[in-house]
Amino acid sequence: MMYESRDHRIVKFINEFGFCELPQIQKQFGLSRHRAYKVMQRLMERGYIRHERVFFHRHGIYRATRAGAQQSGLPMLSKIPIGIYEHQLAVIEVYIKLMKEYPGATWLTERVLRKTGFMPGRNRRRDKHYADALMFLPDGKQIAIEVELTMKSKRRLDKILLQYMTQFEIKEVWYFCAADVADKVKRLADAYKSVIKVFEFSPDKADKTTSVDFVG
Repeated sequence: MMYESRDHRIVKFINEFGFCELPQIQKQFGLSRHRAYKVMQRLMERGYIRHERVFFHRHGIYRATRAGAQQSGLPMLSKIPIGIYEHQLAVIEVYIKLMKEYPGATWLTERVLRKTGFMPGRNRRRDKHYADALMFLPDGKQIAIEVELTMKSKRRLDKILLQYMTQFEIKEVWYFCAADVADKVKRLADAYKSVIKVFEFSPDKADKTTSVDFVG
């Protein structure tokens, strides 16, 4: 059992997103690099998280062990999804940014949505689309969060947008897109512009992480 509430929050944070790099821990919990490293070392020694090197010349990742996963109520991530590695880190960066702007909001990650089967609307098919996150603003307004680093096909994106139109509990869908994708998504979403908001997204190459610029 973990007795430090911050330790519990860190492990829960990691497992709800699946994995993260050290800079996200620093940003989310206001820790210096040295302090964050010490905290993660302690959690590894206690058997709650593990560290793995996925790519050369960049940060390794942390993910929860089976014991750590029990702290979040979600299963441990069995393997690192290489195909959506950058996407997952980008979602975390969007989360950190939005939680600072809306401190009273509640955030459900895609892993939580899939585990609980929760997604508003009448579309309950097994192949239904899950948002990258669902954010509840303090006034109860539900916002679906989508992060796009690469362009989906027009057919696929139209299908997703139409699905959102049947989910009346969701008041808006916020798309955070890489610079070369944002204009294309804006054009496809033009018919839904009262509901769909598109924001540009830019990589911060200085520290190999991702930052979000709101230029809707």
